[in-house]
This record gives sequence, structure tokens and C-alpha cells, in this order.
Amino acid sequence: MRIGLLIIAAFMSLSVSSQTLQIMGSDQGFLPFYYDNDLNKGILVEVINEFTLETGIKADFRPMARKRHAWALEEGLANAVFANPRWMPLPDRMHAVGPVLTWRDRVFAQPGRQPDSFDDLKGSICLRRWFVYSDQLERRIGNNLHRHDAYNAQQMLGMFLRKRCDYIVMNETEFRFLALLAKVDSNRYSTQLIDAELPVYLGILKAEAALIEAAEAFFATYTIDVEAILPKLPPPDWLAPIQLDK
Repeated sequence: MRIGLLIIAAFMSLSVSSQTLQIMGSDQGFLPFYYDNDLNKGILVEVINEFTLETGIKADFRPMARKRHAWALEEGLANAVFANPRWMPLPDRMHAVGPVLTWRDRVFAQPGRQPDSFDDLKGSICLRRWFVYSDQLERRIGNNLHRHDAYNAQQMLGMFLRKRCDYIVMNETEFRFLALLAKVDSNRYSTQLIDAELPVYLGILKAEAALIEAAEAFFATYTIDVEAILPKLPPPDWLAPIQLDK
């Protein structure tokens, strides 16, 4: 236990005892950070559980479609969200704590292919339909790269592991998590090419001063240990096994 947080929790107990950190989230596209219907599994779920243990402040994740995040904040159905500041709902009314982690989209390649730059990408690539990628990648598609679209990360990774494409671009933590479930060594496919790198903050309504103070104190000294958490996470209830070609 950190003494500083215990002192803060003691002083704040009267002001936050009836408050809850109500974090909006969607399982779509944020695996393995939080997932399943009640958003009760994932890296950030583990982190917030530890936040609750150390501060005594209740917290829970509230499933919410991304398009309804601003509405939910205005209606008092939630008071927090994990997001990059560029996509923070009600940005003028939110206080950003962190960053608490980095979202990093990495290029993964079949063994034997180790591109040094995006100009080296030639062949085929598996991507997600409707997903936004960087200009440096988009310029390659149609000229040097033949694109194969998938509807979700699991389908995309399955196509890649069955060698239907030479490259894939995925959040590196999501790739590692799904590779663990498929009993595949993700290190075989990793490259040094990063397509996007974004800081993720815990955004809390500015009106929630006590919650902001507690979150600032917690994340000032807390580092998310992905290496320790990732192997312990259970698979999502809806996830079907990735079938590999023999």
C-alpha cells in the first residue's frame, strides 16, 4: 500500500463515499483492455480494481456505444472514459488523467520479411474494414500492397496466421493477447514499424474534483504492468478459437 494514497483516501472519504467512478466503455475495438458484455475483464479492469482497493473509491465500467458517450456524460449516466484527447467526449468539460497507457498500432510480418520502412511493404496486407490507418500506410495500398479486409481483429489475425497475407497492422497488445490464446509466439512476427502511437488518458468530468484528485494521486506512481497482466487474462466469452492451417 502506498502511504500517500491511504492518507488521500482518508481525507476524501466523506466527499467520495457516495460517489463512484463510472467509466464508459465498449468491447468493440478495445480488447484486451476491457471486454465482455459487462466489461468486467481486461487490463484496465485490473488496474481500476487496484485503484478501488487502494483508495476505497468504488468504480465500475458501463457498456456504452461510442456515439452515446457525450450523451451519457450529460445525462449523468457516467462520469469518466478512457480515450485519447482527440476523441474525448465533451473535451471542454473533461479533465485528462495520465496518460495511463500508450495505444500502439504495429506492423507484423510473416517470418523472413523484416521491412525497414513502409516503402519496403510489398505483397498483401490484412486490415480491418472501416478502420482508419495512417497516410504512410494508405499510400502503399493499391500500388505495392493488395489489401484483404476483415470485420474484426480475430478474423484478421486468423487470415494472417494462415498466411493469406504477408503483413498485418494491429494494436500490439491486442495481437499479443490473441496470439497467446492461439498458442502462437507473437515475437516471430513483430517488426519495428509503427503505424500509429497514441496516449490514452482517463478522462473524468471536471465537476468530480475528489475523483480527479484520487485518480491523479494513484496514476502518479502506478505503472501498468502489461507483461504481468496479459497472460492471466481469460478469453472473451464470444471469442471462437483461431483455426490454423495444418
